[in-house]
Amino acid sequence: AMLSVVQDVLIRPLPYAHSDRLYAIWASSESTGQTRVAASGPDFQDYLDQSRSFAHLAEYIPRFTFTWTGDGEPKLVTCTSVSEDFFPMLGIRPYLGRLYEPREYTYLENDTLIVSYNFWKNQLGGDPHVIGRVVHFEGVSETIVGVLPPLADLFPDTDVWPKHTVRPSWPYMKWRGNKFLRVMGELKPGVTPAMAEEDLTAILRRVPEEPRDVRVHVVPLKQDLVGNVRLPLLAAFGAAALILVVACINVAALLLARAVKRQSEMAVRLSLGAGLRRIMQQLVTEGMLLSAAGCMVGLLIAWSVLRALARIPNMPLPRIDEIHLNGRALLATVAVVIATTLLFGWIPLLSVSQLSLSSALRTRGAEGTGRRRSSLSLLVVSEVACSVVLTVSVGLLVHSFWRVIHVDPGFQPQSLLRVYLRTNYYSEKGRVFWKGVLTETASLPGVRHVALSDWRPGRDAAIATFVFEDRPNDLTRLPSGEGSWVSADFFRAVGTPLIAGRSFTEDDNENTPPVVIINTEAAHQFWPGQDPIGKRIGVNYTGPGRRTDAAPRLREIIGIVGNIRHDALDTPAAPAVYLPYLQDETNHDMATMSLFLRTDGNLMALTDSVRDRIHAVDPNQPVQNIQDVADLVSQSVATRRYTLILVSAFTAVGLLLAAVGVYGVISYVTSQRAREFGIRIALGATRGRVMSYVLRGSVVLTTLGSLIGVFGAVFLSRLFSRLLFEINPLDILSFSAGVALLVLVSIGASLLPAWRASRVDPIIAMQSE
Repeated sequence: AMLSVVQDVLIRPLPYAHSDRLYAIWASSESTGQTRVAASGPDFQDYLDQSRSFAHLAEYIPRFTFTWTGDGEPKLVTCTSVSEDFFPMLGIRPYLGRLYEPREYTYLENDTLIVSYNFWKNQLGGDPHVIGRVVHFEGVSETIVGVLPPLADLFPDTDVWPKHTVRPSWPYMKWRGNKFLRVMGELKPGVTPAMAEEDLTAILRRVPEEPRDVRVHVVPLKQDLVGNVRLPLLAAFGAAALILVVACINVAALLLARAVKRQSEMAVRLSLGAGLRRIMQQLVTEGMLLSAAGCMVGLLIAWSVLRALARIPNMPLPRIDEIHLNGRALLATVAVVIATTLLFGWIPLLSVSQLSLSSALRTRGAEGTGRRRSSLSLLVVSEVACSVVLTVSVGLLVHSFWRVIHVDPGFQPQSLLRVYLRTNYYSEKGRVFWKGVLTETASLPGVRHVALSDWRPGRDAAIATFVFEDRPNDLTRLPSGEGSWVSADFFRAVGTPLIAGRSFTEDDNENTPPVVIINTEAAHQFWPGQDPIGKRIGVNYTGPGRRTDAAPRLREIIGIVGNIRHDALDTPAAPAVYLPYLQDETNHDMATMSLFLRTDGNLMALTDSVRDRIHAVDPNQPVQNIQDVADLVSQSVATRRYTLILVSAFTAVGLLLAAVGVYGVISYVTSQRAREFGIRIALGATRGRVMSYVLRGSVVLTTLGSLIGVFGAVFLSRLFSRLLFEINPLDILSFSAGVALLVLVSIGASLLPAWRASRVDPIIAMQSE
């Protein structure tokens, strides 16, 4: 199962033309603290005009929403707009109809549209005559000219694919500081990623407004689409590989013990003329039959696991719809089965090759047990060592996840409802609509506070740069942070404390002096040891909502609030500013807002009432996304949660195998030493003493294995340290807990064999010899 997941998500090439030469393009600047900066329209135009490294370049804006009207109740659809070279670069051909023509890539040409396969199938009924059908988005009539094929690898949640261009284009596309365009390109044959990075970096550094240390990075497109799941998947795959090793060691121990019991049989076969080669063929055949049966059962389980995986809601795994038991994974599984069978099948063969025929026939295997005990002990130590690596790893992940979920998010997500609203209001009508929504929903029973904001919990916050009145500003190194438009009651609604100054009121509008509230992180970074209340700061937004490239208006700081972790619980709070939405002079950012409702606790009972109150203000307003903010916060750490679940499941299997292995070996050893224990008891040893003697041997093996496992865990913990949150990779608590758990399991597995050894009848034990 893990082979299939890793193969389909991380290894399998993207199904596009020249996928090995497709790269995403990002910029970074150490001086501004930005590591993943998108491009502006002029940046992309410079890349097109000056770069000699790419055969194709395309820009796109992923996952924004439009309102679909005119076909029943208005609905929100997810859009990804693309530039002229996007589809040709990827080699995408339409499933129905055609792609956009070059003449249609102008910013005033918006009467044609391409839709996704899923949208055509699910929303348009799979109409084979859909080409030429007119649909209405944002009040504009558009004619469907094409349907794309299924694109599971590339923004599978996209419903429609509008066109986009930087030449000619809207004014906000022409401003150098407005960086919100994603860029990808196809390298020319013979051009390396390093050469392309130097080429693009040189282009960007020729721009006076850019930071002097700006660098451009090209990232393989597959890696960029996979995002941050690569390391968690590799960690889970490593855990699965360790389980395989533990299972193989377990089987080797069982085969070795079985070979001892069959020693007389093998001696008879050898004495009758069978050679070692014939014995080897027999043992390997037996091993292959067992392995084949196990492989078939394992593949059935793997198929079931992968089907269940695809059904998990909100699973943060890209390309999940394409994960299946693919041919390469099946071949690799068969190869692993054959290799492990041959490798560990040699262990009993070595026992047979060292067999003394006369002693084996005479003693039925009683001699040579010391050497076999050493072999079994070595296997137990190895098994314990692998298990310790697993238990320590899961201990680190558990401790890390505990730290994450106990982080103070800076607000109170419990009993907080969020309603995402995408409107068509880009003018004064927007203010009337939002005031009506606030008034209507505030009067609902069980609602204590309502507020508006363009912040989406668990998602990247809007990026802004800051200029200061009280100091010189280097326009190439403006500090950056997060920004949000909010209404007057926002901080009370989300439960963020006001540290100093005052909050917004309804009087903070377009007719009053511009004001701003900052968080404590901004206060500490920009005015350390000072009181920022009364100082003035300018805020530059990045994104389609920015409608002017002029210097921002200076706003007076009227308050300081606590730090809100806007993106995810494991993302540190950045400097943030909050602006009153009634002072949005462009009215553009007012088109898309979230309504937050602080309730008495029964969230979902309010959904229908909230929808009705919003429709009372505007019957045509789509109201689809009504979410519990606590769920959104939980989803922000879903990758960590599922990684922990996977590794924990593998660790549980590893512990079970380790317990079975220790139990089997200790049982075999005690059965071989029954005469010794009988003599000890006959000479006066108490049964408790015999038990402690057996347990002491188990503890010695467990301790040796634990020491080796700790060294392995130290090495591996540094490799996946990026999965940890605010804990040291050598966390003593996690290491101690992991080792202690394994020791307890090993001792528990040894109790029954030790008890049996203490119950040996001395007379029967000595007669049996």
